[in-house]
Amino acid sequence: MIFRRRRSAASRCPARSGSIGRRLPAALPLVLAVLLLPLLAADPLCAQADGLALDFDAGFDEVPLFDHAPLHGDRLYVVIRLAENRLYVVEGERVLWSAPVVTGTGFRLEGKARSWQFATPRGIFRVQAREKNPVWIKPDWAFVEEKKRIPPLDSPLRREPGTLGTTAIYIGFELAMHGTDRPQLVLRPDAEARRVSHGCIRLTNEDARKLYYAVQIGTPVLIF
Repeated sequence: MIFRRRRSAASRCPARSGSIGRRLPAALPLVLAVLLLPLLAADPLCAQADGLALDFDAGFDEVPLFDHAPLHGDRLYVVIRLAENRLYVVEGERVLWSAPVVTGTGFRLEGKARSWQFATPRGIFRVQAREKNPVWIKPDWAFVEEKKRIPPLDSPLRREPGTLGTTAIYIGFELAMHGTDRPQLVLRPDAEARRVSHGCIRLTNEDARKLYYAVQIGTPVLIF
């Protein structure tokens, strides 16, 4: 079965070699289906924005994305493909919407007798919390990177509003899909040039807010 995404006719462009239509490992759909069976059996997830259903399908036609759907079932989930730095909102076997994202650099930082790896982790996650107008609580590595003294945990120096944009969707410890105060990095046409985060998945504020309304607590997120 061909798994398809839906793309506006006005935005058609030739597919990049190797970025679309890759065959997933044969056993991956079966393994993921077993792992996510409890999640996919939950109540249907609705895409809502202030009480109004989001219209993902207007003016779209179908183009191939995967040879097989990465997850089985008819429920909504999120797929993030690190190879092309793009996020997909999927329902069953249909891609309802997609957006470019920024992901981790993969760089390693060392200092203060500690080390940090800034890579976006791969695996299956779930939406744990959603927040509007989030305030970033700067971790120790942010001060090490800036070559500044690390303040106490309750210091106001750790609070930085605006860095996470207008919306944050948390899927793990210090891991979120969120907006940004630097949308120009998300909009770079080259996927490789969008590997600039410390591990989180950044979207434009507009796309992050749309994703906020599309998912619910417990929505599966597959990163690979």
